[in-house]
Amino acid sequence: MLNYYNKSIAFVINSLEGGGAERVICNLMHTMQDSFTANGCKVYLMLLDDLPEEQQCPDYVTKITLDANGKLISSYYQLSQWVKTNKPDLLVSFLTRSNLVTTVIGNQQNIPTVISERVNTSSHFATSRTGFISKFLIKLLYPKATCVVPVSQGVMQDLVDNYNVPESKCTVMYNAYDQNTLFEKSQAPTNDLPKKPYIIGIGRLVPNKNFSLLIKAFAKSTSSRDLVILGQGPELTDLKTLAKELGIETKVHLLGFRENPYPYLANADYLVSASNAEGFPNGIAEAMCLGKPVVATNCQSGPAEILTGDNNTQTDSFLTAEHGILCRVNDFDALKGAINEMELADNLQRYEAKSYRRAASFSYASMQQAFEHIVKNALNNSEIKKKLK
Repeated sequence: MLNYYNKSIAFVINSLEGGGAERVICNLMHTMQDSFTANGCKVYLMLLDDLPEEQQCPDYVTKITLDANGKLISSYYQLSQWVKTNKPDLLVSFLTRSNLVTTVIGNQQNIPTVISERVNTSSHFATSRTGFISKFLIKLLYPKATCVVPVSQGVMQDLVDNYNVPESKCTVMYNAYDQNTLFEKSQAPTNDLPKKPYIIGIGRLVPNKNFSLLIKAFAKSTSSRDLVILGQGPELTDLKTLAKELGIETKVHLLGFRENPYPYLANADYLVSASNAEGFPNGIAEAMCLGKPVVATNCQSGPAEILTGDNNTQTDSFLTAEHGILCRVNDFDALKGAINEMELADNLQRYEAKSYRRAASFSYASMQQAFEHIVKNALNNSEIKKKLK
């Protein structure tokens, strides 16, 4: 199979302002550093927007910052000009806008494109006019990419079923986590941990994360533990009011955003995720890396895939699955029952061990192996097409 010796590879993303896909693309470039440098690859990182950067680009990568100001057309023209001038052998993009313009440019300039989808498209985009346009463009353009890299089987199924992406073009690549690094970060001192044992939930305080359901189910569960919620967002005041109305304001600790959430996660007895939708739930995977049992709603997509190994798992109420407890989405009784089930001492101990074992699937070695395969296939397919012309 064709290798990528002396190839030029351009990664493309909107910016490094955020902490999700932005962290993943930087981690991926760090992970691939030895392989790329050993093969003499020239690696670029193209940022479409000139925004403050929260993630660190590796030193071996040449970073180019454009100034598209969040606009699709401007992103296309500026990136197209750079690609025309520099002629990379492969384009690799993350996030919808980057994926759309990269696919168009790749097809126009006969360059193979690898696009990475990190969210469940149908759940992520609202029914607004903007969401409709985004879905239309995804359905039109994503099938034209050389390779599509969904973050989970569930995200892949959504793209195949609803956006005309051929399954043969898809290769799932999970997010990766360094267990040793997470453990080191979890040892940092904190001064606001609850004195009592506690359950934890982590995420932005927005309706999609459904922390109101978590608080309601927790209030009526058999748990004697406290509940810690890490995150900031517009629902903060409403959630505090809800806890007070339910008479559990002294048991619910809304601690806000933490740059390092891992000490709080490591000291929790288990994690509960009540989300209505996910792409690949980082909080669940990171909890498992620290050996924490998990209760999660069976939302699209990710939780079922992580906890059962099968994204198509159905739950009428709650299910004591292979790697955690899964319950129906937005169902008070199901979530309450799942919490009660996890409270059983045998389950806590059993799922601690299972979490550690499952976390091995999300290693950087697995990510590197998957991405090397993706790159080689994309370049190989491009060479075959050139020979057929």
